[in-house]
Parts: sequence; structure tokens; C-alpha cells
Amino acid sequence: MNALKNILFKILRLIGIFALIYVCLLLYMVMSERRLAFPRAEIDDASESALRDNAVLCHVENDKKLQGWILNDSLPTTALYFADRGEDAATFLANAKRISGFRLVTFNYRGSAGSEGTPGEKYYDSDIRAMVGCAHSNDLIFIGHGTGAIAAYNSFASGLGKGALLVDPAESFSSALSARYRIFFPKFLSRTHSRMIFSDEQSNPATVIADDPRRGELVRNLLNKHSKKFTLVEREGNSLLEVMQAELTKIKTK
Repeated sequence: MNALKNILFKILRLIGIFALIYVCLLLYMVMSERRLAFPRAEIDDASESALRDNAVLCHVENDKKLQGWILNDSLPTTALYFADRGEDAATFLANAKRISGFRLVTFNYRGSAGSEGTPGEKYYDSDIRAMVGCAHSNDLIFIGHGTGAIAAYNSFASGLGKGALLVDPAESFSSALSARYRIFFPKFLSRTHSRMIFSDEQSNPATVIADDPRRGELVRNLLNKHSKKFTLVEREGNSLLEVMQAELTKIKTK
């Protein structure tokens, strides 16, 4: 009998230890949420060097400057790219030079890569509006990658552009973090509120491209919840840039 009690005590002690470790990890993740949701992207030196002659600045609230680039500045239709969390936007633009027929614009978020300021949610909405203004175009198409799809979709839904092309979109920062860290970051613990805003008045769907299989569940959940708001485009063996070129052209000619 005493042996059984000792075994049960050891089991309960182990459960208690693991529970304590898990709670400590949860607390650490919650305390690190701002850094996880709005990380400072590492500078992509090669891409930024290739775009040196195309560099621009966008002045935002609190007297800060966002680093950005513009390609094909003479073309009338602008594709404004919103990067994923932790991504230097220059990486996409350096690779997107092969996309033809569009003026390509992008900016790094506050405090990310070469942009001034401290990363965070406080100025997120106002910075996105400033980026749209700094694109200086009345013929806009929005491109969003990962959490960048939040800014792209909301800008499109607000009537600021004629279409949105979303690559592996996340509905919210909290859903992106929860999908990545699983049981170590339950969605209900998130304090980051920025998310896609859906309205019955928004009738035209945004275009979705599923590229990264690791984000498949996140994309499927979004499409299942809001199927009328999105149109999924299959890769069908084509490269991502080839699909983006085709879909941007479709949006442009609507």
C-alpha cells in the first residue's frame, strides 16, 4: 500500500513540475507577445543593396521615417506590398523585379530593418494609412504576405484600392502566433488586437494564394470562416511570381 502511495506521489509530483514549467512558458510567451507579433526584421543587405537607387522614405506619426522602395515609378498602376512579421520588405521587392506592368512599392514597418521607431501595435493603423498615402497612387492594388495580409485586406475593404492579393494570409496577429506556437500560445491569451475587419458592404473578394504548406491550416481556417470574402487561386505547378503576375493583371483589367 505504501509503495502504491509513493508511486502516485511521484506521478503527481511530475505532473506538478510539468504544469509549473508549462505555466512559466505561457507567462514568458505572453510577456514576449509584442516582440513576437512585431519583431525587428533583420536587414537583408543583398536585397537592400540591389534596391539602393530606388530607396524612398515615408514620414509617419511621432516624427519617424519608414524605409521603403519604389520600382517602375513611371507606370500608372501601383502594387503596394505589405510584408510579413519579421520580413525585410526589400527581400520581396528585389525578387519581384520580374513582375512587369506595375509600379511596385513597399515599406518596412516601424522599427523593422532600417525603419525608425519602436515596433509595436500603438502606431500600426496610422502607419498603414501613411504607407498608403506615401505610395502616391490613385490606382492601387494591395499585396499582403502572412500578417501583412491584414493591412492589405483592410486597406482594400476600406475602398482605398481596386483589389487585394494575399499570400498565406493570417486573419490576425493572434491567430498567426497561435498557429506557430500551438499550446504554448493559446489564442485567448493574446493582447494584440489588430486583425482583418470584415463588413457586409465589402462584396468583391480578395484573392488568396497558398504558398507555404506549413501555413496551410491557418489559410484553410480563414477561408472556411469567411469563404465569401476570398477567392483561392491554385499554383498548378507555376512559380509564386508567375501566379502573382497573372492575378495582378486580372485585378488591373477588371
